[in-house]
Amino acid sequence: MNILLVNPVTSNISLSSPDLGLGYLAGALKRKNHQVHILDCVNLKLSFEQFEHYIDSCDADVIGFKVFSTDVFSVKQSLQRVKKKRPGMKIILGGAHPSTFPEQTLQYFEEADFAIRGEAEKGLTDLITHLSQPDQIAKDQIPGLIWRESGAIRCNPPLFIENLDALGSPDWDLINPCDYPFQTSYFARSKIVAPLIMTRGCPYHCTFCSCRAITGHKIRAHSVSYMIHQIKLLQSRFGIREICFIDDNFLARKDLVMELCEKIIAENLDIRWSCFGIRLDLVDERVLDLMEKSGCYLLTVGIESGSQRILDHMQKKLTLELIEEKIKLINGKTRINVIGNFILGYPLETQDDISRTIKFARKLPLYGANFFPFHPTPGTEIYDRLIAEKKLGTIDWQNMGQDMKPYIPEGISRQQFTWLFALAFMNFYLRPKVLANVIYATRSLDKVKYIVDRILKITR
Repeated sequence: MNILLVNPVTSNISLSSPDLGLGYLAGALKRKNHQVHILDCVNLKLSFEQFEHYIDSCDADVIGFKVFSTDVFSVKQSLQRVKKKRPGMKIILGGAHPSTFPEQTLQYFEEADFAIRGEAEKGLTDLITHLSQPDQIAKDQIPGLIWRESGAIRCNPPLFIENLDALGSPDWDLINPCDYPFQTSYFARSKIVAPLIMTRGCPYHCTFCSCRAITGHKIRAHSVSYMIHQIKLLQSRFGIREICFIDDNFLARKDLVMELCEKIIAENLDIRWSCFGIRLDLVDERVLDLMEKSGCYLLTVGIESGSQRILDHMQKKLTLELIEEKIKLINGKTRINVIGNFILGYPLETQDDISRTIKFARKLPLYGANFFPFHPTPGTEIYDRLIAEKKLGTIDWQNMGQDMKPYIPEGISRQQFTWLFALAFMNFYLRPKVLANVIYATRSLDKVKYIVDRILKITR
């Protein structure tokens, strides 16, 4: 069959990088002899009208959308256009939103035929087989499938793949890193950066995070030989000089990280790298030394709050003292730069809690900081608690964009909340050394524009 996989149109300000999830799906489908194309509307900066024109002229039998809760409203508009232009095309949804909100997904997206929750490499290929040969695979045997039957919505249990190496390579030709000129982070040093993922799953229980519902609680990892093969493939085929590990919890298998670093050093791969998901309690001097020697220059760490009361409620299992100790260790023992991620507006927060976060971010020797508004995301413990306590009504999906403020804590006005965001950015970035970091790191009008646009959007 001819299948189109779509990263949907979005009005959110977002960095555009190759979508590994779609790349793995494309690879799995191609190995079953299907024709596959990927349409990355974010990278191409497509409008809904341009997307509609593309759909009108394509010859796909099936279209699959990757759906985050932040993009529910835009995906709804896209599906309506697909139905208008190609009413016979089968529509399948996957990604974080169907994984965390399975039944509600098909209720809201009445245009969709199916959805899949969890990791979809096997479920999607089985579903495509069912569509072409219904007698070969029954719907109730397809992992993670969400479908309608006799007026009801049925959901199969998700499948979390144990042997990640068995997935093969993502289809790099369809997510060519060289087609993505604005990569992963505005602090990235290279113009072209390829993403890689070493592990799936997370054993932690942070109340605001939905990754356990998407990839499970058990850590599963690619082998070191697989990762080395991917790095060499990216270097030889695309000339890649920098990669970014986008794992939810990169150091969860510290033994494999150290083995990978040793292999990169031994084979003299000459690769620069960074990683997104680091828990500070897993950092130690030995692993930092190997990471730096193998080419690591940038870490992003989840700090979240400068209030111990809020950290405890989030179930982060971190103390402010440990956070400060580990950040100082990284700065004192390596030249690796650290970016801290913070959440403002978590339920139970007061103005004093947010002020503590702003002061803590400024106090830490961070290279950069990201301040994100809290989102009541389906599939998280805090979302369920807000619903149970009747503190969260019907979600306006149009207000769930990356830098929008869909939830404001009790006792804080929207105006006060907006001012606190402005204060956070000003307090952190309006310092000579930090400004110099940004100027050095960006050196690009596109990146400067991204930063300015994001600050303007989040503080209005």
